[in-house]
Amino acid sequence: MTEVPSDILNKMERFCAWQERCENDVRRKLTSFRLSDSQEDAILAHLRENRFLDEERYVEMFVRGKVNAGWGVQKIVAALRAKRIPAELIDQACADISVDDYQEKMLDAIAKWRRSHPDEADNSPKLVRHLLSKGYNIEEILKTLP
Repeated sequence: MTEVPSDILNKMERFCAWQERCENDVRRKLTSFRLSDSQEDAILAHLRENRFLDEERYVEMFVRGKVNAGWGVQKIVAALRAKRIPAELIDQACADISVDDYQEKMLDAIAKWRRSHPDEADNSPKLVRHLLSKGYNIEEILKTLP
């Protein structure tokens, strides 16, 4: 096994323990330490073995948090792809989203938008654009709007 500085290993353990991280986040952080590829791989292997780093757990927490924040599936998927998460994990996590919670969050976003735009028509193109920007897909939006 490649020799890894213990101070960097401890820093990375704290980095992962403080908040859920994906492998891409950890790799980006490791680049600041100017380690060799084999040292980076050894650190990642150690973090995986000791459950500091778990992609499935990360994706589950990420999706749950973003749905609660009012993000639509399209925006969530785009963010996870940007973090280089495997497509199988993304599909699995998106399939686990509660349809009722998701629908409720979209209705909350619609109600909030209508409160802040009282002069707009109910099916304003601005409302549709707003929901699209939050990551909801057009079929869901049109089915939900009266």
